Amino acid sequence: MVAHPFLALILIRCFVCEAAQSVLIALFQLNTPEFTMLLAALPKTFQDGATKLLQNHLKNTGNAAQAPMGSPLTRHTPRSPASWSSPVTSPTNTSQNTPSPSAFDYDTENMNSEDIYSSLKGVTEAIQNFSVRSQEDMNEPVQRREGEEGGSGMDGRVSDLMDGGRMALDNKTSLLNTPLLSSSPRGAREHFSDSPFKHSRKDTSLDDSEQLTDESSLDQSELVAELLKELSNHNERIEERKAALCELLKLIRENTLQVWDEHFKTILLLLLETMGDREHVIRTLALRVLREILSKQPWRFKNYAELTIMKALEAHKDPHKEVVRAAEETAAMLALSISPDQCIKVLCPIIQSADYPINLAAIKMQTKVVERIPREGLISLLPEIVPGLIQGYDNSESSVRKACVFCLVAIHAVIGEDLKPHLSQLSSSKLKLLNLYIKRAQSGSSGSEPPSEGL
Repeated sequence: MVAHPFLALILIRCFVCEAAQSVLIALFQLNTPEFTMLLAALPKTFQDGATKLLQNHLKNTGNAAQAPMGSPLTRHTPRSPASWSSPVTSPTNTSQNTPSPSAFDYDTENMNSEDIYSSLKGVTEAIQNFSVRSQEDMNEPVQRREGEEGGSGMDGRVSDLMDGGRMALDNKTSLLNTPLLSSSPRGAREHFSDSPFKHSRKDTSLDDSEQLTDESSLDQSELVAELLKELSNHNERIEERKAALCELLKLIRENTLQVWDEHFKTILLLLLETMGDREHVIRTLALRVLREILSKQPWRFKNYAELTIMKALEAHKDPHKEVVRAAEETAAMLALSISPDQCIKVLCPIIQSADYPINLAAIKMQTKVVERIPREGLISLLPEIVPGLIQGYDNSESSVRKACVFCLVAIHAVIGEDLKPHLSQLSSSKLKLLNLYIKRAQSGSSGSEPPSEGL
């Protein structure tokens, strides 16, 4: 079975990638009990989405009526591999054949740049459907209803409890309602300075080499749970969420947070959602927290690179300068933290297809990425990188044209004259201007502002 990060990513992609739906159903059929246990560790909104997908699948294959009483996921009997090719319900279409294993990958090799960019945007939009939006989503206790009789079909196992448009599972899916976070006996509204972790940090500071005790770790987990519950109040309780973000930022900067394995996915999802908050101060703080996590825990973003990059680039459209500044800092940190290959695969289609200012932000980020790539590796990536820069050289925005020149100069600094064969589409005047700035860069002269008449 897959680990939690992979399961969470599959769930995020389910509404934009039909192959991801097939993967989810295949995992359910492969080992239903273990799949259910893994699903129980994710936020309830993830659980709801997965259950609805599996419910539709079982209905379409005529097996809904065979589901016995109890959890619809824990009691279902896996079918043989021969039956895995049944159609998968999709928001837009249905497939008559299960994709081959290679099709399960988020493959971009056979897609044009607009398809890739649209797919990437779809992933970021899907986060809104799978974000933890309320305290109940993270710490809702299992609700028991006395005297309720269960039905024989899957329909009897879903209770339409609408709370802000969200559907909650009833007591018959109690395994799916296992809280993701360790509940604190104190309410989310309690001031964070009273958290027992404050005292734990003070006590452990006497000996930097001493690890946190089990009790201290529990206190820290409770503190993080409180912070995340507060952050889930999207567009509400502004001052409290500011305090929560500041406290989380402090914990990360001090490098004292020891519960990343338990809480990283929820922290990331909440931050990405908070970047769309109504309050620009909240949006700025969310970006700063994200940047700090990237600097301290960069390896944790491997499975969330495309999603995080897209959200950071989209923040460059914000009307508030402080948010844009924070987005620029976050994009710069992403360029240093995510593997260059991952960055290039995400950035190239954005540069070719996105509008201003997202394309500008992507070009600037790519310039920083290029500086990290060894010569031979960069040469092999030129067919992907250069076409977007040539296209951007003709952009109506002068800042985009300038950024393309600077990126080409950065590429030349790494590979030298091997860049020339890829510039055949440039006009003689544009090539002359590019060579001018290449020479300035080689001589150490400042070439930060190309002449306006040339660009």
